[in-house]
Amino acid sequence: MEPSTLLSRPPEEGARRLALSFLDQAAAAHPRLSQPGESEDSEVLHDFRVALRRLRSCLTAYAEPLAGSVPKKLARRLRRLAQATGPGRDTEVQMAWLRGRSKQLSSAHRAGLAWQLARLGERMHEAYGDLLHEVADEFPGLETRLRQRLSVYQTEVRLDAGGPHPSLGDLTAAILREQIADLEGRLARVSSPEDVEEAHRARISAKRLRYLVEPFTEEIPGAAPLVKSLKGFQDLLGELHDAHVLEAELAAAVEAAAAGRARRLFALAVQETPDAALLRAERRRPHEPGLLALVRQNRARRDQLFTRLQDGWLDGRAGEFLRRLEELATEMEAPRSSFSNPS
Repeated sequence: MEPSTLLSRPPEEGARRLALSFLDQAAAAHPRLSQPGESEDSEVLHDFRVALRRLRSCLTAYAEPLAGSVPKKLARRLRRLAQATGPGRDTEVQMAWLRGRSKQLSSAHRAGLAWQLARLGERMHEAYGDLLHEVADEFPGLETRLRQRLSVYQTEVRLDAGGPHPSLGDLTAAILREQIADLEGRLARVSSPEDVEEAHRARISAKRLRYLVEPFTEEIPGAAPLVKSLKGFQDLLGELHDAHVLEAELAAAVEAAAAGRARRLFALAVQETPDAALLRAERRRPHEPGLLALVRQNRARRDQLFTRLQDGWLDGRAGEFLRRLEELATEMEAPRSSFSNPS
């Protein structure tokens, strides 16, 4: 299908074509999924995960013209599968950032880093194993059912209705305006680095906006730079979210390391003949100082990211960008002949 015709399609057809294109992306990535380290394509899980996210976002945005195509049970299966892709990828992101801290830590603190990386590595291996099992069980049948449901639709066309029939462009413009207002409201609720949930919701809102506009970058002149800005904004909020999540993870790690060391010291101390050398070694090699050094580095990262967010997007600074998105909504409603034909 030519991209220059998509916005002129009836909403029921255009929404299904979009959803099927995202399902195609997930289906293309599915055979390449394997255990981390065994695949030449290190981004395969990312590709699969993003395709599922785009598909779910499309089904949510165009719920009205897609009514009846995706029953609740099928939507729940899709949501569970999409959620299953999260833990392994999130842990992989945490490990990548932590590995980059090694040169900034003293030799005494690197034991804590190594301990935490080993801890996360076990979790990632388990998460990937669970994911591969679930994907193998769920995705083939889910894809078949979704493709069957989305490939056919029935609609009623009234010839006596006055005025032109609405297009996908008209509907998308209305959805875009709603999502712009949603993002503006959510940004207004973010005022400090401690606003974890508010920043996370703003990130989700920005992602939905990007997924809504992205399919039309070839059809509407000027859409591509806006999508690029949305991607940068989403990445900034994503990094901030990663810092928030890692802080909670490191807090749990400090607690686990201290508790584990206390148990080992207790077990050594109550022995009939305590091993003095082991007691000294256990006291000399705590993991907590290294973990706390990582906490401080991550907190500094969080504050730097929030400063960038504040300087570029908060306190009304997103106004001009949101206005440009509003103009894009107006362009979506324009007759298709007014669009440039992509070469």
